Amino acid sequence: MNGSHSSSILVALPNRSPVLDIEGTRDILAATMPAKRRALLLLPWAWLGWAPECGAGPATSPEESAVRAFVLEFLQAFENLDMPRFIDCFADDATVFFPVPEPPSRVDGKAAIRARFEAVFAAIRRGAPDGPPYHRLVPEDLAVQAVGGESAVATFHLRNAQRIARRTLVLRRDGERWRIVHLHASNAAP
Repeated sequence: MNGSHSSSILVALPNRSPVLDIEGTRDILAATMPAKRRALLLLPWAWLGWAPECGAGPATSPEESAVRAFVLEFLQAFENLDMPRFIDCFADDATVFFPVPEPPSRVDGKAAIRARFEAVFAAIRRGAPDGPPYHRLVPEDLAVQAVGGESAVATFHLRNAQRIARRTLVLRRDGERWRIVHLHASNAAP
């Protein structure tokens, strides 16, 4: 836990003892529940401005709550390799820097981003044919910084045994919806 709050919840799973401590809960939920059902269980927490799956404390504003919900939506689309939902998260003029081993040049525009991610999605599907979800993306240390009322920056880590994946999303409000205008992805050794 990152120390931003000391709350815990009691989670009772069928045929299991109740589990106390929200930090362990995200792993138990992921192991015992499909992503859609897990998202429905966590939805009331998001409405209250707290996203236990993000390992972050209470949101401080409606904008921050909306950005946190958007990040979870984006990651769930990526977990499920749901290209229509995933690419809808990007603005038409978005840019992306992909992590190594992808080419180091910036990718400009939604069409080019889609083409690059189609190759990424195909590689993930080949390695995990039993999905969806095809992989598990749990954001750690999610921080949201509002930049005026129409922009925000969200940063977080994704971890596995091989790397710490550092992610930055620069977001712009598009009507009632947030969209990614820039995604910067880099990896570091754990």
